[in-house]
Amino acid sequence: MKFLHKNSSGFTLIELIIVITIVMILLGISLFPYGYYMQRAYTERAADNISQEWILAHKAIRSGIEFDSIANTHASLFFVFKKWSKEIDSYLLSGTTLPDINLLPTDPNILKKYKTLSMESGVEIIDFSWSIKNSGTSIWYIITPPGGDGVFFTWSTSQYLTGATIIVWYPWAPISTWRSREILLRTYLK
Repeated sequence: MKFLHKNSSGFTLIELIIVITIVMILLGISLFPYGYYMQRAYTERAADNISQEWILAHKAIRSGIEFDSIANTHASLFFVFKKWSKEIDSYLLSGTTLPDINLLPTDPNILKKYKTLSMESGVEIIDFSWSIKNSGTSIWYIITPPGGDGVFFTWSTSQYLTGATIIVWYPWAPISTWRSREILLRTYLK
């Protein structure tokens, strides 16, 4: 009686473990930068949203946005940028006198909420940069009619700022030029 031995064409357990290990390593290498790219995309989108809102605000003021439709008075637009904030508030301001943001008036005849721009996925304003550096935690921007002139201002320096940039990124991440995004907001758009 003859026994026929078939050659098996399957994989051994060792071969399967090696293949699975290689696949897991390759998958890990490919997914490693995914989080970074997503964070960078969120940061870019936040920067684009701020810039777009900036342009819309200037256009709105040049078009004569009204503070009080009954009195037909034109408004100034007042932006508040705070460090470690996920939101940017903008207000309609009666006249060009800058209110004390630390004592935001509740009088609707002086200041009323216009819009709030919310960041996404943990992106925050983490720092500012301007020609005269200080340790202020907020800067403000006022756009005045009719031409839509704008200027940065901070109480900590009690003066107007030039060349202001707003830096957005994740508060827990180190600031580096390749991960954070500096947004240079021009003080006047024609």
